[in-house]
Amino acid sequence: MIVTATLTTGISRVTRGMADAIRLVDEILRTDHIDWETILLVGDVEFHSTRDGPYPDQQLRVSVRPTAGWAALNHTDHYNPDHPIANTFNPTHPPPDVALIFNGSTGSVFPRTAAIPVPHVRQALIEWLNTRKRPVCVQWRPFDDY
Repeated sequence: MIVTATLTTGISRVTRGMADAIRLVDEILRTDHIDWETILLVGDVEFHSTRDGPYPDQQLRVSVRPTAGWAALNHTDHYNPDHPIANTFNPTHPPPDVALIFNGSTGSVFPRTAAIPVPHVRQALIEWLNTRKRPVCVQWRPFDDY
């Protein structure tokens, strides 16, 4: 298993194997995502190794505010016909009062209802590493429903 990551710090990283991938997940979850999100890709190859690819069919976008205890995920899967793009979903009312960066290029933030506790995000990321599918241990809402 190879994880290709573009971190909120602007650094790209590649890990090989589950142990290194989990260490990367823990590093991401300790890092305050103020201006930029982290993008994660998992597969059997290093993605974007050249201008011609290879390109992934799915990705996870992560934003974390560790001091607040909240994080959000956005999963994109081009082969999922029902919900190709979805955000984590927290049904509590009122939703958490936290702004989690969705796209550093535009300054957009996740909907507040996408914020879930950091330990739940960790569990979802490890599930994703194991299954390479949208995690089922957390709730999701199709991106278009926001």
